[in-house]
Amino acid sequence: MTLALRTAVAATLPSEERLDLQLAALPERDWAEVAALFARDLPELEVAVALPGAEPLAHALGRLRGLTVLEVQADGRLPERVEGPVLGDAVIVTRHLTDGLAELELLLRAEAAALRVRAVAVGVERTNCPGRTRLELQGLRVLSAVALADTPTGLKFEQRVPTKLRRVS
Repeated sequence: MTLALRTAVAATLPSEERLDLQLAALPERDWAEVAALFARDLPELEVAVALPGAEPLAHALGRLRGLTVLEVQADGRLPERVEGPVLGDAVIVTRHLTDGLAELELLLRAEAAALRVRAVAVGVERTNCPGRTRLELQGLRVLSAVALADTPTGLKFEQRVPTKLRRVS
């Protein structure tokens, strides 16, 4: 259940700035609830690749599914692995999906590192932004815990999502 995440997000609406601060301060146990939903719906994987800020969600998912977790460095590079290259199927984990450009860049870097990215797990998705479309055009499955819409009065919980694009919550 994503009740803790939804409650934290609701407390910030309609402000985008407060949303970013609240997501950064969300305790790891709340991300663990979201990870449990993703763990249920993701295909078989070997690796979770965490964008900066998504480390708690990626580690919670890694513990639930027995995945190796790779944290993307501040400059966007994947970490060097002492035991050699990681091969296998991967999920990109991101805290906040907007335009999808950071996720697309990571997709290219992951594939260059011999990872096959199969999905993207998203804490909060902004439905007015092109992130989901860009990722799905690459053949990736996008799972989001909470969807927000940009409205003239600020951010609100999305209510227009078609059934085929429903969140995991």
